[in-house]
Amino acid sequence: MDLTIQNVGICLDDFSLEADLKVNSGELVTLLGPSGCGKTTLLKIIAGLHYPDMGKIFLGKRDVTPLDPRYRKIGMVFQDYALFPHMNIQKNICYGMEEKGPEAVNRTRKLLEMVQLEGYEKRRIEELSGGEKQRVALARALAGTPDLLLLDEPLSALDAQLRRSLRRQIREIQQQTGITAVYVTHDQEEAMAISDRIVLMDRGRISQTGKPSDLYSRPDNAFAGSFIGSANMIPVKSFEEKADGMIRHNTGIGTIDLPAQTGRGNYIYFRPEDCRIMTGFTEKSISGEGRIVYAEYGGDFQYLEAAAGEGIVKIKNRDSIQYNLKDTISWHVKPEDCLVLK
Repeated sequence: MDLTIQNVGICLDDFSLEADLKVNSGELVTLLGPSGCGKTTLLKIIAGLHYPDMGKIFLGKRDVTPLDPRYRKIGMVFQDYALFPHMNIQKNICYGMEEKGPEAVNRTRKLLEMVQLEGYEKRRIEELSGGEKQRVALARALAGTPDLLLLDEPLSALDAQLRRSLRRQIREIQQQTGITAVYVTHDQEEAMAISDRIVLMDRGRISQTGKPSDLYSRPDNAFAGSFIGSANMIPVKSFEEKADGMIRHNTGIGTIDLPAQTGRGNYIYFRPEDCRIMTGFTEKSISGEGRIVYAEYGGDFQYLEAAAGEGIVKIKNRDSIQYNLKDTISWHVKPEDCLVLK
């Protein structure tokens, strides 16, 4: 079922939120951003835990804005599980079901199979690991056959390996059931891995919306470029137009010439993996020299930071050569791999 957030706004003390967003039926959309950006506040407005000062929330054609959370047909998975400790797993899952008796028991069994906890019906909550508790919470959220599933940083309390395993399971269950889902996280890797689309938020506003690949490779602004993954954000001090249709940008690491259609802005942006050492150099490449001030082994790559002029150039090196601190390298990046961001 479609979710429409129509010109929603709210003021909470010194924080204000404004959002306008459409989530398509069967889509998993992630609200991503730093702490305090408004992603959980927006999720609570959707759930009915906050009432907006303006705007409306629609599920399909149904205006749910004035409705109590109980009547919105929304399932929610919380960060801290929010399971009832005095009930066993079966009773926790059955709690929000319309079905009763044998029908509820049968549906509980199917939901536990879906989250790979077959035979856990009679176990108590304190007997479960963190990952098992979160899977029970997911099964309970789906038990009431909701029109929309909300997940508020559901994996943040788990270790890294379990997070990767459970995010895959959540994604597979969401695709299997076809339920529309809104997922909240501050973890970029998690958002990139799980989402159909990402909604990047900053200070109560939507900064950019798009597929994970779009936000990674074509950020709209400096905040998006710096928040998603690692990036070179080279401040532009001044620029001048050249007769050959290029714009010369004066930066702390030297002059960078880019085509005029690339635009004007405050930063030259390129990804560390697009920055090469030595090989593949062409006359049109943007290049320079730098002394390595940081080196980190990453398995199939070596992450490097090189001091260049007044700045630092980040490089993700996949060559077989391993570089060391204080080595001097020549680096280059192709103009087509650069953006100018405001």
